[in-house]
Amino acid sequence: MRQLYLAATGQNRGKTTTALGLVDGFRRRGLHTGFIKPVGQRTVIDDGEPADEDAVLMRTVFGLDEAYSVMSPVHIPRGFTKSYIAGKVVEDLGGRIRDAHRRFGDHDVLLIEGTGHAGVGAVIGLSNAVVAGMLGAPAVIVSEGGVGRPIDEIVLNASHFAAHGVRVAGAIVNKVRIAEQPGIEDTLRRGLERHGIPLLGVLPYRPILSNPTLGMILEGVRGRVISPG
Repeated sequence: MRQLYLAATGQNRGKTTTALGLVDGFRRRGLHTGFIKPVGQRTVIDDGEPADEDAVLMRTVFGLDEAYSVMSPVHIPRGFTKSYIAGKVVEDLGGRIRDAHRRFGDHDVLLIEGTGHAGVGAVIGLSNAVVAGMLGAPAVIVSEGGVGRPIDEIVLNASHFAAHGVRVAGAIVNKVRIAEQPGIEDTLRRGLERHGIPLLGVLPYRPILSNPTLGMILEGVRGRVISPG
């Protein structure tokens, strides 16, 4: 089984959007594709089961067969980190992730989605770098647009992965204003090459993708629909 650990330089960098595209691309190529979010920070309840919201999204969009206990083995609800630090969590969380990971042995490819930057999860001993190293998966880092900022952030995160023996297969830079910055892709590629990190691609900035849908607004304000449509 081939696998990839998808990380980011922080929140809202486009990691989940990239994950959707990758899973769709793998499946269109006829590959038996699995998805796992080893450590999740946003727990929701779906069909009576707790899981990270990204696992719920992937299972819903692609009709994946695995149970949430496999796709989202460790999720951190409110108050969990305090309980962990206080010594009240005695379960082997790493063991739970390894057990779930083994369930994908018959797949052609497995996409492992991390949470935030390389160090997120360190508070419970399961940072992205630690988990990627534990599962033996190379990492791809997603960052936002710009020049200096994405390169700085990608290099910083890559160093943390390297400290845990994780190979960084490359980087993807999201929300790039390509029309306003001619040659930006080549600049980013050359800048990252100096640090031995391949640029796998850039995703253009599209304002409409940053606008909330009515459904998101409804959820955010806890509104009530009084007229459908």
